[in-house]
Amino acid sequence: MVSSRWLSLIVFVVLLTIIAFYDKDNWKRKISRYGMMFSEGMVGGLIIDSIGVNAGYYHFPRQPLYSPEYWAIVIPCWGVFGLLLNCLWEWVGKDKLIRGALVTIPTLFAWYEGTNLLTNSWVYTTPSYVVVLGWIPLAYVFFGCDHRREVVFKMDGWIRQCEYKPYRLGLQTLRSLLVVIMFPLLLVSIAKIIRDLFILQKANISIKEYALEYLMIRAIK
Repeated sequence: MVSSRWLSLIVFVVLLTIIAFYDKDNWKRKISRYGMMFSEGMVGGLIIDSIGVNAGYYHFPRQPLYSPEYWAIVIPCWGVFGLLLNCLWEWVGKDKLIRGALVTIPTLFAWYEGTNLLTNSWVYTTPSYVVVLGWIPLAYVFFGCDHRREVVFKMDGWIRQCEYKPYRLGLQTLRSLLVVIMFPLLLVSIAKIIRDLFILQKANISIKEYALEYLMIRAIK
């Protein structure tokens, strides 16, 4: 059975072709910008899978988490997702939060979840409404990762221009919250890793041996 991952890679080739012919920016800036979107998509996908699969929300029948197949096909396709979401948001959504969400979330949901119904590349163990609702923060987190610099820089400008202390403190607090909100999964993942390390230390278990055994078990599954 064909995997949704291969369909995503076909979309990737089409997307690169569009970028190459219709984006008039120089190649150095294009590679830097779109490469960052792709890289953040891969990192974000790894964090999401590390949380979601380990928590039992879904699993990959043919590409188990951390197996060679997972690194070869699943992670690059997360990069495609990050690139595709931000390109659609910029081209059609015009970088507006509500408009961008209305364009990207239904489109990508229909494509990814629709093709997955046919291929069963990943299997959910949660109710359907949870899957649907989960796409909203998913899209905003990936969009926020790409635009975090613009948001933070703009708020820094407001803080410098604000002369009233209570307002300045409020803006600084809001800025800090926005930075945190843009990386919720990263913070959850870091917290989980720290907690696991403390548990291993108390149990006198070698972290290196545990990691090697964990990866081996995942690969076998």
